[in-house]
Amino acid sequence: MYAGVYLHLPFCARRCAYCDFCTLQLDETSLKKYHAALKSEIELFSDGAAVDTLYFGGGSPSLYPLDLLQELLDTLRSRFRFELREATLEANPWELTFERLERWKKLGVNRLSVGLQSSDGEILKTVNRPVPPDLFERLEMAVDLFDNVNFDFILGLPGENRKNVENNLKLIERLKPAHISYYMFDSDHETDLMASVKNDIIELPDKDTLEKLHDFIVLSLKELGLTRYEISSWSKGRMSLHNLKYWKSGDYKGFGVSAGSHEGTTRSVNCDSLDQYIDSIVAGKRPLAYIRENTPLEELFETLFMGLRLIDGLTLSAEIFPADLLERSVERIASVLGEFLVVNGYRLSLNDYGLDMSRLVFERLVGIMEEMESLLPSRATVEKQKNT
Repeated sequence: MYAGVYLHLPFCARRCAYCDFCTLQLDETSLKKYHAALKSEIELFSDGAAVDTLYFGGGSPSLYPLDLLQELLDTLRSRFRFELREATLEANPWELTFERLERWKKLGVNRLSVGLQSSDGEILKTVNRPVPPDLFERLEMAVDLFDNVNFDFILGLPGENRKNVENNLKLIERLKPAHISYYMFDSDHETDLMASVKNDIIELPDKDTLEKLHDFIVLSLKELGLTRYEISSWSKGRMSLHNLKYWKSGDYKGFGVSAGSHEGTTRSVNCDSLDQYIDSIVAGKRPLAYIRENTPLEELFETLFMGLRLIDGLTLSAEIFPADLLERSVERIASVLGEFLVVNGYRLSLNDYGLDMSRLVFERLVGIMEEMESLLPSRATVEKQKNT
C-alpha cells in the first residue's frame, strides 16, 4: 500500500484576510532556519515507506526558492521509496512565470493547484489578495505547460454576486483546467476578514444568495464536462490522488509546521510555532502538537467524516472495525441522518439533499459520536485495565 507525503511550506508575501492556515511572512533568515529544520525532520523521522503522491502545500509553495525545492526532493528521495504518480505544488498567480513553470516541471511536479479564489479584482483587493493584470495569460501558460491543473475558487467572499460567478465559470470554460475546487467560505474561523465582518466594516453575502449561486455552480460545472466527485471538487478524469488519501483514510506523512499525519490508526499534528518546531528538531524530537492512537470508534467516525465527502460515499469494512461497533454505529446514523443518506448495508453516501446540507450532517455526526462515546469506558479506564 502506497502512502502520501505532505510538506508544509508556510511562507507568504502577505496574509490574505480570509486565511486561517499556518503561514509566515517570507524573510531570508526565517526561510534558511525553516529549510534546515524541515530537511532534518525528513531525515530523522522518515520510515522508508513506498510513496506515490507528494503535495507541497502552504503558505505559498510557489514562492519557495527553486534550489531549495530541489534539496527537499533529494532528501525525500533518499528517505522514501518514491514511485510518484502525482506531485502537486500549490501556486499563486503571481509566480506563474515561464521560467518557474519550466523549473517546477523539471523538478518532477506534474500537477499545479492555482489559488485563484476569484477572477474579480475588486473582491480580491478587499481580502488583501491582489491579482496580476495579466492573470489570464499566466493561467493560459500554466495549462499549456501542465496537463493537470487545478483552479481553486472560494464562494462567499465580500462582493460575491451572480456576475462574478459567471465570470469565474467563463474563465474555466476558456482555459479548460483538468480540475476545479470550489469551496464555500467558512466563516467559523477567526480571521482578519471575520473581524471586519463582526465590526460591521465588511458585509458577507446572505445565505439565500449563496445557496442559489452554489446550485448554479454545480449545474454549470456539470454542463462544462466536469464531474463532481467530492463535495467541493470537480474533475475531467484527473481526480486529486493525494487528497483521495485523506478522504479514504489512507496513510500519509506530514512534514513541517502544522502538518498532519495519519499512519494506521495513529493521527498526529505538528506544532504551529516556528521557534518550537526548530527547537524540537534540534533536540532530535518530533515537533508534535499532539499524537493520538484512535480508538475503533474514533477511527470509524473519522473515516465517516472524510469518506462522506466523496460523492460515491464509502464502505465501512468489517475487516477493520468490530462487527458490533459497525452495526450499532450504522443503525444509529441511519436513524438520525436517514433523510440525508443512502444506506446499503455498511455502504453510506450522501444523497442530493445531504450534499446540500453537508455541514449539518457533519455537525450531527459529531453529536452521534459523542453520544456513543459516552456509553463506552473512558480512555483512562481502558489504559488502567490494560496495565492490570
